[in-house]
Amino acid sequence: MGNKVRRDRPLGVTIIGVLLFLFGLFMILDGITVGALLDLEGLDLAIEMVALVMGVIYILAAFGFFKGWGFVWLLTMILVIIGIIWNILSWVLGGLEMDNVGSLLIGLIIPIIIVLYMNSSNVKAFFRRS
Repeated sequence: MGNKVRRDRPLGVTIIGVLLFLFGLFMILDGITVGALLDLEGLDLAIEMVALVMGVIYILAAFGFFKGWGFVWLLTMILVIIGIIWNILSWVLGGLEMDNVGSLLIGLIIPIIIVLYMNSSNVKAFFRRS
């Protein structure tokens, strides 16, 4: 018998994994149905193809969350930090309109919570990052 240590998956990791899976499935279905229903060409077709590829990536990331693949932790941190920077830059470049402060805060609060959660000791231990 192996000397395997059982690691319990934190509930938040499971929730993020399920959300990633559902979002990936939605992107794939959206890419297939929109592409099939509309006669897409050029940029629209490219966008739908990117949606299909991103959907597959999200589903793979979801399985990584369920299995505790270490590279998924790093990938998540990179993507969330890029998302935070993107939200700030789009708000700054968009003219700093106060009407968009609510969407900026939502766009920042959720990723910041994810960064803090992904750096908690039990999550890092699950992904073998401690």
